[in-house]
Amino acid sequence: MGRRKLFTREDVLDKAIPVFWEHGLAETTVQDLEQATGVRKSGLYTEFKDKEDLFVESLRRYFEVLMARGHLTKQPLGWTNVESFLKVCYGSWGQKGCFSVNSMREFADLPPKARQIMVASVMKAHQLLIDNLAAARGSRDDNDSLAGLIVTFFSGICLEQNLGPDRARITKKIDAFMRLIRAI
Repeated sequence: MGRRKLFTREDVLDKAIPVFWEHGLAETTVQDLEQATGVRKSGLYTEFKDKEDLFVESLRRYFEVLMARGHLTKQPLGWTNVESFLKVCYGSWGQKGCFSVNSMREFADLPPKARQIMVASVMKAHQLLIDNLAAARGSRDDNDSLAGLIVTFFSGICLEQNLGPDRARITKKIDAFMRLIRAI
């Protein structure tokens, strides 16, 4: 008879996300993951094929949790959702910035499944931004371009969080950006 599993998959993923977030896939060791999750290597590899599979599933979990928070889907759609999306850069899981944006720095070296998840997530966020812009500004030809600009600004402020600026400084930048895009 096998041993009873003493952890849940979601708990392991939630504990692995900050490790990958801070160190990236390449620099994260199995020992780092064992220490963070409290699960030994054998238990991790029973649940996940390898470190890359754990990373892919962590990325998938990260996007599931973000989508569940509804930053871009809360009704009514509009500017409030756009601003809420930008404030995701404040971070979560005890980390600053965005796990996905930080992971993009390793994009070429990531497993194909991770790249697919990231591309699909960015495309989904882009479309949700277009929907929110249409609700706020009406159906305009430049909503697609403006959504792209918002994604680019978001990526920049997420990366800037790695430099350690305080929340008040980032909030000022988000406020200024929101004033600019509302005026377009």
